[in-house]
Amino acid sequence: MIEKLEVSLINENVHNFKKGEFGVERIEINEKRGLIEVIYGAKEDGVKHVIIPLQNIEKCDYTEKIAGKVESEVEKK
Repeated sequence: MIEKLEVSLINENVHNFKKGEFGVERIEINEKRGLIEVIYGAKEDGVKHVIIPLQNIEKCDYTEKIAGKVESEVEKK
């Protein structure tokens, strides 16, 4: 499970997401579909999803929690 994500896009924008911060419930990387999905908690108007295509990413750093431990991973495109 990904706890924290920092994405640098090819247009030089940087986005940070952290589980539990600003309502973020889940962060998923789906290599098969070629995207990163950030899912926010339900509010009165619905559930917010942020989808970032992998082809727009220059650099992606994330921290993944594995069975009680937190490991850091770095993925460059």
